[in-house]
Amino acid sequence: MQVKIISQNLNLSDEQEVMIHEKVEKLSTYAARISDESTEIKVDVSYKQSKSPEDSYSCKLTLFVPGDTLRAEGRSDSLRSVLDETIEKITGQIERYKNKTQRINEHK
Repeated sequence: MQVKIISQNLNLSDEQEVMIHEKVEKLSTYAARISDESTEIKVDVSYKQSKSPEDSYSCKLTLFVPGDTLRAEGRSDSLRSVLDETIEKITGQIERYKNKTQRINEHK
């Protein structure tokens, strides 16, 4: 699994990058094909000052898995919470992907 982190309008510290890597790597526990070397995960994190502080951080998570692309997006007031929210959203998509690939493999 390859993880790319892209940040816009903020500088991520080494600790924040490690936190993002650790949280994203936990996604591999949901499906074996995600931990495959052909899988690429792109994390776009951005900060934008807005009138409502709960929308200041945004995160777009894209998984390029064999045969499919999964995407999720979240907004929150802190980097940790926006990452948790986005990972929670994509977890359901991973489960559906896992079930879909299992059904395909059963029919072979």
